[in-house]
Amino acid sequence: ELRTPLAGIRAQAQVAMGSTTPETHRRALESVIIGCDRATRLVEQLLVLARLDAASKTETTSVELRALTAETLADLAPAAVAKNIELALLDGLAVTVEGQDGLLRVLVRNLVDNAIRYCPSVSTVELSVAHEGPRAVLTVVDNGPGISESEREKVLDRFYRVLGTGEEGSGLGLSIAERVVERHAGRLELNPSPTGAGLEVRV
Repeated sequence: ELRTPLAGIRAQAQVAMGSTTPETHRRALESVIIGCDRATRLVEQLLVLARLDAASKTETTSVELRALTAETLADLAPAAVAKNIELALLDGLAVTVEGQDGLLRVLVRNLVDNAIRYCPSVSTVELSVAHEGPRAVLTVVDNGPGISESEREKVLDRFYRVLGTGEEGSGLGLSIAERVVERHAGRLELNPSPTGAGLEVRV
């Protein structure tokens, strides 16, 4: 997985070194930066997976899930604004769970980042946090292309990517999300959006 972005960075650096015009030089260096960003994201995700795989269950604390979700959405707002995507957290009461704050932030971030990446411009990503009986439920709904029923289990596998989306990715986001959910004795479901277009992720 790391060979591909590294090979791309090397190729673009060679183009920059051999360029004869400022425009070609600049475009090649911009591609180098993009490649570095992709490699950095991949390394970060691999490190999260390594920690999830290797660590024993650490001590949990009380986490207010609604506040955590709002803070994570604020962090992701620039990426959403860049694609003219509206992020919305529906009104509701505070929802407190026993868990690991850092991992729960990774969960929300990966789910929302995934929705932003695969939604077209001028879309909406809507989140809700609520109690259903004794359980806390986090829902992320988008109006993107969705995931076909035949691929919903496959996208939870490491490095699996849906073809034809036009988006670059490592294929680790949903796999990491599922591992975090399992660590918290929960369940992750991928469903068609209730609006008929897009995806509903329900934790």
